[in-house]
Amino acid sequence: MSTALKRAYTGQLAATVATLYTCPANTTARVLKSTATNDTTTPDTVTFYLVPSGGTAGVTNLILNTKAIGNKETYECPEVVGQILEAGDTIQGLAGTADQITAALGVVEIV
Repeated sequence: MSTALKRAYTGQLAATVATLYTCPANTTARVLKSTATNDTTTPDTVTFYLVPSGGTAGVTNLILNTKAIGNKETYECPEVVGQILEAGDTIQGLAGTADQITAALGVVEIV
C-alpha cells in the first residue's frame, strides 16, 4: 500500500455544478483540507457534494449547502475535510456567482 498527498483542486467555481476531484481507479482518498475564499467585495455562497461513482449531485449527497462566504473571507470547510472517497467518487461544487469563490482541496490517495 502506498500513499500520496495531492493538491486535488484549486480554482474558481462556476455557478453550475462541476466536478472538482475524481478518485482514481484502485484508490481510496481522504480529503485533508478544503477552503473556499471570496476575494471580491460582495458576499457569495458555496455548495459541495460527495457524489458516489456514477451518481449525480443532489440533495442525497450534499455535504455543504449554500454556505455564505463574506467578502474578502476564507472559510475552512470542516464538512468536507475527512470525507472518504472510493474509486470513481467525486467532490463537486458550485458558487452562487461564477468566478467569485476560489476553492482548494487537498487529499491523500491510498493505493
